Amino acid sequence: MPLSEGWRDQYDRMLRSRDKLIEAAGPSSIGSDEARDRLYHFFQDAFHLRDWLHNSSDPAVAAKATGLKGPGNHISATPELALCADLCNGIKHFTLTWAVTGDIGTTIASQSVSVTLQPIEVKAYVGGAPTQPKAPTPPATAEHTWEITSDGQTWDAVDLADDIIDAWDDWLRAHGLL
Repeated sequence: MPLSEGWRDQYDRMLRSRDKLIEAAGPSSIGSDEARDRLYHFFQDAFHLRDWLHNSSDPAVAAKATGLKGPGNHISATPELALCADLCNGIKHFTLTWAVTGDIGTTIASQSVSVTLQPIEVKAYVGGAPTQPKAPTPPATAEHTWEITSDGQTWDAVDLADDIIDAWDDWLRAHGLL
């Protein structure tokens, strides 16, 4: 286990990944490549919580997590977590050959960005130098959105991220871990 971490560290990492995703959704100065990296990391961190629970060094936690794998497991029975699993595996393997949702076409269908340019101060001069130095132009900001598609339905990625965390929180509370 890396750095003596446990499942709670992975849970907290998932929450931090969500915060970074929200920041990338904007408005921010984060570029599209970094924003997409944050999106990918969220789904990976969220789905991998299952493995951290299942492989916990605490036998009581590992026993509770047995229902997260195998036939009829909690992941496949929870639509948000099933989507998370397919997105994570699609990101990891580039393509899905088997899908928890049942749709191997589950994907991040689009990334959109809206860029806001800051106003630029323009001064006109008729002879002579300006009376005040020109202030630096503030940076542009970007707002990113992503569309997830699966089985003919569409989700906003940030809303889905919130739903995934809610689903994990429900499972963890039901098993006395939160």
